[in-house]
Amino acid sequence: MIFYGAEQAGIHDHAFGMLAAHAAARTLALLAESALDRGTVVDLGCGSGILARRLTDAGYDVVGFDISPDMVALAAANAPAASFHVGSLYDATLADGCAAVTATGEALNYGADPAAGTEALADLAGRVREALVPGGWWLFDVSGPGRAGPSKVTKQFHRHDDWCLGMTATESDDGRRLDREITIFSRQDEGAYRRIEEHHVLHLYDEADIVSLLRRVGFTTDVRRSWSDDRPELPGWYVVEARQPR
Repeated sequence: MIFYGAEQAGIHDHAFGMLAAHAAARTLALLAESALDRGTVVDLGCGSGILARRLTDAGYDVVGFDISPDMVALAAANAPAASFHVGSLYDATLADGCAAVTATGEALNYGADPAAGTEALADLAGRVREALVPGGWWLFDVSGPGRAGPSKVTKQFHRHDDWCLGMTATESDDGRRLDREITIFSRQDEGAYRRIEEHHVLHLYDEADIVSLLRRVGFTTDVRRSWSDDRPELPGWYVVEARQPR
C-alpha cells in the first residue's frame, strides 16, 4: 500500500504546508514562554520538514521521524541542518532532555503504521513525559469523531497546473475510524498524466480520552481548535498542548 508516495508527498509539501508552518510558529512561542531557547526538538511524523526547518533556523537541534521514505527525502532537502530517520514514530528514539516533541498533520492518527492505536499512544505519552525537560512541551494535532462532518462523508478536489487531487473521506458510524480514498493525476515529462491511488486509514480519538490519558501520565494539558488564532476551525480536529511540569 502506498502511503505518501513521491507524488502525494510533493503535493503535500507544495500545497498543504501551512499547517506545519503555523505549528512551528506556535511551538516557538511556547518554547519562548518556557524560556527554552535552545535544545532538542523531536518531530514525530516530520513530513517534508517544514516545521524542522523553522526550528533549526531558530537555533534548535531537530530530529525527525516519518514512516514515508519520500517524505523523509523531502525533509532532508528542506531542512539540511536537521537529522531525519525513516521509521515508526512509536519506535522513535527520544533523547533525555528534549525541549519539545511535536506530531503535526494528524501523525498520531494514521493507521498506516501497524503499531498505531490507543495502547501505543499511551506508551508513547509516557516515553515523551520521561524525555522532556521541566517546562518542556508535547505538541500535536489530532482528529476525533466528527472529522468528516455531520454527514460522515466529505469530498474535496484540488487542481494545479501539473496535478489534480480528489479525496473522499468516510467516517465510520461509531466515529472511531476515517477512511480517505485519494486519487492523484500527475503530469509526466512527456505531457501524459499518471494516476496514483492512496488509501489512508485514521484512528479517531475523542478529545476527553486524550486529555484524560495525558493527565494520568502527569502532563498539564490545554486544547485549542487551531495552531493559529487566525485560522479556521476544522470539524473534529483539535490541537493538544501538553506541558511537563516544572
